[in-house]
Amino acid sequence: MHAGVEFSVLGPVRLHKEGVEAGAGQPRQCAVLASLLLRAGKPVSLSRLVQDVWGDDAPPSAVGSVRTYVYRLRQALGGKSDSSVSLVDGGYLLRIQPDALDLNRFKETTARARKARGTGDLTVAASLLTEALEMWRGVALAGVPGPFADQQRSVLGELRLACVEEQLACEVERGRYTEAAAELSALLVEHPLRERICGLLMTALYGAGRQSEALTIYHTTSHLLRQRLGVSPSPELQQVHERILSGRFQLPRSTEPLKGTTRTPPPHPPAQLPAALPSLVGRESEQEQVERLVADAEASSSVAICTVGGLAGVGKTAFAVTVAHRLADRFPDGQLFADLQGAGPEAEPRDPAHVLADFLQSLGVRLEDMPETAQARALMFRGLLASRRVLVVLDNAWSTDQLKHLLPGSSGSMALVTSRMQLHALVAAYQALPLTLMPLSLTDARTLLTRRLGAARTAAEPEAVDRIIRLAGQLPLALANVAARAAYRPQLRLASLADEYEVPEYRTLDAFASEEDQALDVRESITRSYRLLDTETAALFRDMSACPDPMFAASQVADLAGRPECRVRQVLSRLTRAHLVSEIGPGRYSWNRLVAAYAVEQAGQGFLDRGKLARL
Repeated sequence: MHAGVEFSVLGPVRLHKEGVEAGAGQPRQCAVLASLLLRAGKPVSLSRLVQDVWGDDAPPSAVGSVRTYVYRLRQALGGKSDSSVSLVDGGYLLRIQPDALDLNRFKETTARARKARGTGDLTVAASLLTEALEMWRGVALAGVPGPFADQQRSVLGELRLACVEEQLACEVERGRYTEAAAELSALLVEHPLRERICGLLMTALYGAGRQSEALTIYHTTSHLLRQRLGVSPSPELQQVHERILSGRFQLPRSTEPLKGTTRTPPPHPPAQLPAALPSLVGRESEQEQVERLVADAEASSSVAICTVGGLAGVGKTAFAVTVAHRLADRFPDGQLFADLQGAGPEAEPRDPAHVLADFLQSLGVRLEDMPETAQARALMFRGLLASRRVLVVLDNAWSTDQLKHLLPGSSGSMALVTSRMQLHALVAAYQALPLTLMPLSLTDARTLLTRRLGAARTAAEPEAVDRIIRLAGQLPLALANVAARAAYRPQLRLASLADEYEVPEYRTLDAFASEEDQALDVRESITRSYRLLDTETAALFRDMSACPDPMFAASQVADLAGRPECRVRQVLSRLTRAHLVSEIGPGRYSWNRLVAAYAVEQAGQGFLDRGKLARL
């Protein structure tokens, strides 16, 4: 690297003197500098500079402005600099040392890499190409205006892409098939008509033992070429396809020792789903909707995304896991699962970059080959899934922003998301199917207790069973809590068990507590949703504890809280998004008896109007 003045165009235009940035000036001055740099050693006329910066829309002051910019550049370079701007043959000439411009160093490094690759020294070639790519600091000539900069951005972008292709070709020739396939998949998503990328990806997939995926990539690219350009694949790409089909494809081989990069079989498909319930009670309609979504996505070659929401304790995770197990056979390339901790006892939701690291490792990517940022990991993740059928279950999501890097990017895969919040942005931006689980119907709640406790026991005391269901708010979590206690006390009559839950009102949630596992504690489950509320919404939630009925109007809440009804409606919409209340009609709402009891606790009343819980 040159020790005096240095210029950068592989990113924003920069000027450094002795390692310190001197400032290239405002955008149009940068445009003049870029024009002189990329024509270094040749005079550039004043009229050409005006055209480069403004095109055909140059104002009358353009000539004077260019002269001012050149004057400022001369000042920035200084009189004793080995780089200078002079007037030659009616034009401005910028003289620089060849290695003072990052573009020249990039071209020189890539030329050395090609020479090393030509002699079979792939390790040196790959190292040099990596060094060349590291010279880039973003889009070439970023922020520089004018038609000349626009044209050069395209030219320089093509140079960079060719370098990336060359680097990945080295990786394929070195036998690093799995790693190269991941990067090439992501690159093909960005450049779907780039035949060299397609050919390299097919070779890498074949080398990784994924012949069917290589053939799928060919057919996809072939279809796009015919559809968009009206042409067939090039003879070179057709040749790769034919050799894979025949099974006589000779993989490129390195003449150097591979040093631990020898081909290994691809990992087994990940199977990360938690254990499913022996049987899911109810939810038939919701299951049918998910199955229909998958079928429609297959027919339309799109990604299937479903978000499952509902009140705390309503069984979102159990539903998602059970449905995922039933759909597993339709996703033979694996099932991924992650708890995003969006409303868990942990202080912060999980970082998507950490989740992606786990997913990529499960898909066979080594830690040392993994990019650093969430965005880069997401590109690799979507690239790996591009030719696979994978089911991704994302439990307990915090927001759409947390999810956006974790979603599959191409057809064939599915994301099943659960969240305590309504994910409006996910539905709007990704056309996700929104499902809201409600507390069980009386019939389904009876079925749940019968399966847990036995038909003989529940049939003997049907009134006690219905009383337990009412006291538990028909919530699966609360009913499971009751069933577990009853299972350990087989001699206890269910009426006596119901009496234990018919406690003084201020102890309603104490009866559904669990010291052994917070996940089974109804109060803790509702608390996690309550923590998500902002200050104003939490205050109104506490005020609502005075509502006498399970169903109420916004006007009633406004009277109780002493606030304008229009403002109360806005806050109630937030409680609806948090699934702590349900909107049952315009301005009409309802809530579960256990949520109402929690509101009373938070309000600090210590008791409920006797008979209120009987109506809830």
